[in-house]
Amino acid sequence: MFWLLFILSIFWFIILLDFIRGFRKITSIENVLPERSSEVISVILAAKDEEASIQQTIESLVNQKQVELEIIAVNDRSNDDTGTILQKLSNKYNQMNCIHIESLPEGWLGKTHALWQGAKITSGNYLLFTGADIHFSPDIISKAITYMKKEKADHLTAAPNLEAQSVPLKGLISFFLFGFGYLKRPWTANNTKNKGGMGIGAFQLMTRECYQSVGGHYSIRLRPDDDLALGMRVKKSGYNQRLVTALKSLSVEWYPSLAAALRGFEKNAFAGLNYSILRALTAMAGVIISQVLPFLFLFSSFPKVQIISAVNVILLFYLYALTTKYLTTYSRWIIVGLPFFILLFIYMLGRALILTWVRGGIMWRGSHYSLKELKQNFKDTEED
Repeated sequence: MFWLLFILSIFWFIILLDFIRGFRKITSIENVLPERSSEVISVILAAKDEEASIQQTIESLVNQKQVELEIIAVNDRSNDDTGTILQKLSNKYNQMNCIHIESLPEGWLGKTHALWQGAKITSGNYLLFTGADIHFSPDIISKAITYMKKEKADHLTAAPNLEAQSVPLKGLISFFLFGFGYLKRPWTANNTKNKGGMGIGAFQLMTRECYQSVGGHYSIRLRPDDDLALGMRVKKSGYNQRLVTALKSLSVEWYPSLAAALRGFEKNAFAGLNYSILRALTAMAGVIISQVLPFLFLFSSFPKVQIISAVNVILLFYLYALTTKYLTTYSRWIIVGLPFFILLFIYMLGRALILTWVRGGIMWRGSHYSLKELKQNFKDTEED
């Protein structure tokens, strides 16, 4: 056991060095001095049952400074007052256009289909894909387009402040970001020599030429992780990509409660593991071995094992603290809950995988998507 923990400590130390170097390569959008842009930027958002948030999202877009916006809001088969609210806002604001989708064609996810339809009627040379529950500071888009042009980027994606009400939910979100960090290494988006791509659904700004060249949302029509999949296709195609943080300028309540987070993770768990049972089991075993065992063996009767376990635990806490510092606005005290959040994540992952397997697919916003078609689409998009 000592040698296993020793190897783990080397692994976490290497990850720590990567984190320190990586986070330093991610620019904060708050540091950018915005310049006026006369080019039309087409903002496309899909809304399904978003009556509680859609108005403030639209109004925060309408109030953007130093940019010319065209807002395309897509009402995707909503069962509440989302469509009515959007239509009223469209009548009120000249720069806004609203379209309503009544049915979902076979072979599509609702969100990807809605964004694809919205993109078809845009006129701008720049397209911004976002969500219906995002709040924008008045200068976020002008800062983004300024930075994008300065960097001569084709695609810019921004990490928002993920608001959460409870400590367990904040812990789960920050732990998810920690795992995402060492698995996906998001900072590689800023390295032109690295093929690792990044896409965050809250804010994806790209040139029209880039979007059309990678096949748009049609190419990822059955990807629940459509934002990440789009960003990866952009980078794979050789386009210049940039990732920034926007913790003060962009905010979203990712999930309103811990129960909602558990349900939401059902659609993403298998997608992140390429719909592979083997990968899923390997991932769960990996988390248990690398992150649970060090805590358990702190209570070993062998001093050498206790010491090397303590080294692992310290490294884990440090890595988790770095993630919390750079990618959230949460209190640093949240790191003391790390052991609990690890177990909560394992439960969430296991629950999502079991439900996906039992259902033969995923349930998302009232629609069922079979595992067979999801796997096939994933295979197709990876081969493109």
